[in-house]
Amino acid sequence: MFVWGLLDMNERKKSSYGFTLIELLVVIAIIALLLSILMPSLKRVRNQAKSVACLSNLRQWGIMFTLYAQDNNQSLPTGWNGGTMWMVDLMTYHQGVDDVRLCPSAKKFLHTIPGNVPSTFTAWGKYGDPGYYDSRIPSWGIKGQYGSYGINGWAHNPLDEGILGTYGISISDRPLYWRNMLAKNAARIPLMGACMWDGSEPRDTDSPPALEGIQLSGSNMSTYCLDRHNGGPNMLFMDTSVRSVDLKELWTLKWHKQFNTDGVWTTSGGVLSKDWPQWMQKYPEH
Repeated sequence: MFVWGLLDMNERKKSSYGFTLIELLVVIAIIALLLSILMPSLKRVRNQAKSVACLSNLRQWGIMFTLYAQDNNQSLPTGWNGGTMWMVDLMTYHQGVDDVRLCPSAKKFLHTIPGNVPSTFTAWGKYGDPGYYDSRIPSWGIKGQYGSYGINGWAHNPLDEGILGTYGISISDRPLYWRNMLAKNAARIPLMGACMWDGSEPRDTDSPPALEGIQLSGSNMSTYCLDRHNGGPNMLFMDTSVRSVDLKELWTLKWHKQFNTDGVWTTSGGVLSKDWPQWMQKYPEH
């Protein structure tokens, strides 16, 4: 009895021991391996969630542009040379919901970055904050406004001769504007989307940026050439549809009425994969 009692006590002592060092290292290695497998998947899911939220924002803008057009004889906003911009003209429909102007993947404000240098994931604004139009609020905006979407500058109904302090539209450019939402093939006409600024006017001759996430001087298209959502920007089209656009596809969309969709930066226009900047060569052709 005494011997069996000692054996039983020894067994209980052995069973109360924790993991050995080797066992602990094995467990840690397994956890590390699982994390290395799961992290890319979790990152993908997180990015997909941001893209879905971004597309939801753009759908809301589609509704707001439609309401604005219905209230203004199908006209699009006047734009810069009328004294206000889209975020002011459409305030009636989104008053107090400022974040609807903000892509969930681009929330870093320009005025918080030294030199106000825009990039793929930056947001413009806030107007009136130190370092961003702090000395004067731009005539087309309101203090505190911000966002990371930009309107297609050709999707306006501008004044031929702008109001005092702005500018007139050249005779050659006047036929390029869409002016209203009643356009054929509206699913190919960008209305707004991911952009470094609050708007821009791409031309078919605009070159792609030499480096990822930079604005190329003289190329308005470069402000939309942003890989924010797994291959390109999210866009709202004139028919109020929304989707992700491939980077090279940008040059095949009908930005203005005379935009050449078979231009120098399209496959049908003769461009080859090697002709694109190095960072863009991995993206699909269009």
